[in-house]
Amino acid sequence: MTLKLRCEDYGFECDFVLEGAKNQSLLEQLRNHFEEEHGIDYTTEAITQMIMNRGHSLESIRKE
Repeated sequence: MTLKLRCEDYGFECDFVLEGAKNQSLLEQLRNHFEEEHGIDYTTEAITQMIMNRGHSLESIRKE
């Protein structure tokens, strides 16, 4: 199953979009983007919670 992550969905005025299989690597890419482009160093757990708040289950996100 794929997941589409838009930076603007998380409160930023940014056109960055990630799309791919739900896995930990996709979360890390989003975390790296937030840090490099927006200067915010979220933990992986915080990113996971943000995605869960958008309606995705923890089990589906954590699959490798």
